[in-house]
Amino acid sequence: MLTGYYKFLFTCFPLVAAPAFADFLPPNDLHLEDSLLRDANVTEEDFNGVIDQAEALYGPILKEQHGATLKVSRLWDTNTVNASAMQFGRTWHVNMYGGLARRPEVTLDGFTLVLCHELGHHLGGYPFSAAWAANEGQSDYFATQSCARQLWKENRSKNAEAREEIPEWPKAQCDAVWKTEDEQNLCYRLMLASKSIADLAAAVSNKSVAWDTPDSKTVSKTYNGHPQSQCRLDTMMAGAVCDLEFDMNLIPGKDLGSKRNSPEAEMISAKHTCTQYMNYEIGYRPACWFKSAL
Repeated sequence: MLTGYYKFLFTCFPLVAAPAFADFLPPNDLHLEDSLLRDANVTEEDFNGVIDQAEALYGPILKEQHGATLKVSRLWDTNTVNASAMQFGRTWHVNMYGGLARRPEVTLDGFTLVLCHELGHHLGGYPFSAAWAANEGQSDYFATQSCARQLWKENRSKNAEAREEIPEWPKAQCDAVWKTEDEQNLCYRLMLASKSIADLAAAVSNKSVAWDTPDSKTVSKTYNGHPQSQCRLDTMMAGAVCDLEFDMNLIPGKDLGSKRNSPEAEMISAKHTCTQYMNYEIGYRPACWFKSAL
């Protein structure tokens, strides 16, 4: 039986063969708590404002660089605690749900990272889990390394507020890489947002995450499913301290077709993403989900 947003997908597109789609969270029952929530951090106005900003930035990029149309479905009244991305031909979809935005773990900046994660499935590139979709770990990494950084980089006064909130451990990670006050403040903001949605991911499995307890797992091959919540926090933190600039006009490796997960694709990605292969000591994709092809 189809439930929740899975039913939504097939209801909205009944004549289209089942598409590949990518979710932010595994299937969960958190929607059952939606009616109990009060005083959410994200209002409907906030919800729409974040989407407006992302569409203004990425809509033209999709159109001009990839010949695609970005369509973000604003499902504020739907209690689903998730988000998803799909592609139907040249229309690239993102579905954002009020149920996720209303969760107590989710700050407005955390909600922005979820939207960035879904855009990352379309634009993040190598490694891929489908012909068009960056895998879950790469989408988390893209959210902080590229998307939210682009959305927030000029908002210096808001970024500066994070300096008063950031705990010492993630602050030290940022300060080890970023040297100007503006760069550090943006990194702090990315770190705080990452903790918000890692806490949400942890709630799905009744676990917890912490800044200074990185996931010790080492995978034997790149994992395409949803990493454990601590691994996801580690990944988003790594993106926040990668000091390479992602090329917003490029989807690394996608043009290689069947070789999109090859060493060649990784080398293309390495031009815009911190990697151990290029001797970066910090900011590379964690081994709890990523295995280099090089």
